[in-house]
Amino acid sequence: MEWTYASLAVYCVYSVVVAVASHAAHWPAPHRSLHWIDLSFYAWLVAVSGGAFLFYFAFFFYSILVASFVWGSKEGVLVTLVSVALFGTIGLNVSPALTEADVSGVLIRAVFLFVFGIMMADLGGYERLHKRRLRLLKEVTNPWSPRFGVDHVKCVNLDRLLEFYDADSCVLVLRRLNPVPHYMMYHTSRERRGGAAAPSRVDAEAAGALRRLPDSLAAFYHDPNGPLWTRVRGYGAYDFDLGTYTTSFLADCAAWANLLDTYSFVTVPYAQRDGTSGRLFVTSNRAGFGRPDIDFLAQASAAMATVVENMCLVEELATQAVEHERKTISRDLHDTTIQPYIGLKLALDGLYREAGDGNTLGPRIAELIAMAELTIRDLREYASTLKDKSAMPGEFLVTAVKRQAERLERFYGIRVEVKGVISPRLEGRLAAEAFQIISEGLSNVLRHTRTRVAFVTILCEDSHLLLQIGNELSPDEPAAKEFTPRSINERAQTLGGRIHIEQNAGNNTVVHVSLPM
Repeated sequence: MEWTYASLAVYCVYSVVVAVASHAAHWPAPHRSLHWIDLSFYAWLVAVSGGAFLFYFAFFFYSILVASFVWGSKEGVLVTLVSVALFGTIGLNVSPALTEADVSGVLIRAVFLFVFGIMMADLGGYERLHKRRLRLLKEVTNPWSPRFGVDHVKCVNLDRLLEFYDADSCVLVLRRLNPVPHYMMYHTSRERRGGAAAPSRVDAEAAGALRRLPDSLAAFYHDPNGPLWTRVRGYGAYDFDLGTYTTSFLADCAAWANLLDTYSFVTVPYAQRDGTSGRLFVTSNRAGFGRPDIDFLAQASAAMATVVENMCLVEELATQAVEHERKTISRDLHDTTIQPYIGLKLALDGLYREAGDGNTLGPRIAELIAMAELTIRDLREYASTLKDKSAMPGEFLVTAVKRQAERLERFYGIRVEVKGVISPRLEGRLAAEAFQIISEGLSNVLRHTRTRVAFVTILCEDSHLLLQIGNELSPDEPAAKEFTPRSINERAQTLGGRIHIEQNAGNNTVVHVSLPM
């Protein structure tokens, strides 16, 4: 009896320490070892009580409860089986002389522990599964910035489905109607998770092989030659139009399994209100699927389609607002900036004619006239670009920067070395923004330094556009202080990028700009 009470006292102290530590850590999820420690203590408590107080078996339910609701049904079932084995073994062997009634009591309690433990494990696993499903649907329906694009959103959500099911691959095949009917495929797998940022275009024959079932049909399939734990689940198909399950299309699903190189998969239709339709696949060689997976995956597919539709609507509204603003800015630019520059040029022309050819100031005035003409031409091009919503083609970015460098060397004597490697993925809108950043950086070099040598490097690496704008310090120029170019920083942040200022050992000051493509 003393051992029993002493053990209870030790366990109470241990429980208080765990509770205080959990409170200090803001109640995190309990560690996996804690319910096994509790289980070991309960077994010890039954043993030291000599079997006299077999009602201590009820303590095992606490370990089963924690394991089931925190770690899922598999952990709950494992803890239940270990609890039954320990209780039965200790209860039948500790007491020196067991009557028939004692043996019956131990067996009845063991059966009671097993039955209710399995029920608790199933209930805990069911609740945990639903919480995970709700968390996934919440992540899928989170609002996205239209700047990321619908392709990025679809690929991220495929990665989430892959992680949720712990699957081998996740495939989405779509048929788009605009601008012409074509097929696209998004694919992510366990080996290339996070690497499906760009969809691939597929021909009609390959897409037709993956869209051979009616658009209203969802199905799960398990290869009869696959592992035992998957093949026992069999096959099932659900027709959303009829609202019933069917055993048809078994041969088509078998062909799909062979095409996808998997033992089991689940597939549901995907549809948007703009006419885009397709099919979503989740494949696995280690686990099986069932009817609940069809229901949930159909909800996830509908949520993904809704998010994409909302993004397209927001992007369309933003595009209309930007187009109206572009036209307004174009008119204001013509009236408030270009016209005064034209007046300045006319005044310089008159001053040049008045000075005559023999005047020593004539060449300087002619140079100012040429600069004014170039500025007026640039402003007119910029106003036309704003009005017509045309952007610089990505491949012309380096050419435009070199032309800007020639102008700086001609009028200000600053030699700018331009190097660049452009990716075909660089869009015109981002190229135009990058040109403005580079122009601002070179303007800063002109206004804030006495250098006569500068350099610009343009690189496309992976999914980012990298810009480097730097200058060499003059020998008589003091070392540059730490600074952050405000205009460049604001532009980079607007585009989702970042900047970094470097002053390297080569007496160079370099502004590094990284922009996502």
